[in-house]
Amino acid sequence: MSKHAATNTRSRPVYIDEDQVKQLLDWNDARYVIEQAFVSVSNQARDPAARFSDQPISSQPARTFVQAEGGVLLCMPGFVGQHRIASGSSERFSTLACKLITSFRKNASIGLPSINGEVFVFNSITGKLEAIVEANYLTGIRTATASLVATDHLFLGPARARTPDGKVSIQLGIVGCGFQGMMHAIGFVRTQAALAKVHAIRLWNRTPGRATQLKEILTEEANKTGSNYSVFVCDTVEDCCRDCDVIVTATGSSEPLVYRNFLKPNVHINAVGAGEYHHAELAQDVYDQCQVYIDHQEGARKELATLRSTIVGEVGEVILRENRPEEESLLPKAGGISVFQSLGMATEDVTVGRLIYEKYLMAHDRSDKA
Repeated sequence: MSKHAATNTRSRPVYIDEDQVKQLLDWNDARYVIEQAFVSVSNQARDPAARFSDQPISSQPARTFVQAEGGVLLCMPGFVGQHRIASGSSERFSTLACKLITSFRKNASIGLPSINGEVFVFNSITGKLEAIVEANYLTGIRTATASLVATDHLFLGPARARTPDGKVSIQLGIVGCGFQGMMHAIGFVRTQAALAKVHAIRLWNRTPGRATQLKEILTEEANKTGSNYSVFVCDTVEDCCRDCDVIVTATGSSEPLVYRNFLKPNVHINAVGAGEYHHAELAQDVYDQCQVYIDHQEGARKELATLRSTIVGEVGEVILRENRPEEESLLPKAGGISVFQSLGMATEDVTVGRLIYEKYLMAHDRSDKA
């Protein structure tokens, strides 16, 4: 448990704004706590006698939607118990939090963001509100990091295990170059040392100018990090997907964009977009031949009710079964197509919110002692 959990006597909660979030939130730190979020959901879903005592557990109801005159309010509460915020650390946290998101599409016409959000972090023992964390960047990085975790455990990890030196190089396709497409591309680039070297990135967007802007961002990122990947802006989705090992679809399309004949035999897809249906971006002939993985079953029952495909299970359950010979593996069949159907869940916001708050406290502890 955090040393701050039961002793925080601040008269009011701290407010951590977007600029501070960007300074505090590291991609690899986020990857670890998102992995904890996945595991907590799958461990909780097990029969109590089969739960792993050394792994976190969680509770999260379905998200709720409140319609307003100009938009909608989304409420995502959750609890994660006995989770860590750093690999190798023995310190465990129990975190209660709630993310509130507003979506008001007409805001753009008056120069305001269409989507705004905060994560409220509570003391899990007293219920006292401890922190309010601005959540726009947080949501972007947690969604992209969920895809990184899924890609690592479903595709890259098995690929590294098959190579003599344990190293993998990939070509990445980004279908949809808005905020989420950008965050995914940057996430894959920033975590190359831990996951896989990126040797090429292919970009497509319905409005080509956005793909060009993302190319400029990624070129600047390559210069900053000393990376030597190539970036291509593609005229068609088919060209964007050609020869890619990993693909991200991050659009609002309600019509299929990616078809089976666009894809290599062995490819992993992170389907992120949320149009009319969560599974609209991929054509049925992709779903006919792929294996689908999800973040949580409850969300899938509601939001993927019309999906016609094989849902193998939760990514968290795949992680729980790793390195446990007594547990049957849920890994995708080698040489086939795997799809992570990203829905998003409150436990991700809970663990990332706690990570940011604890890093904020550590930074202020250091400055107080200086």
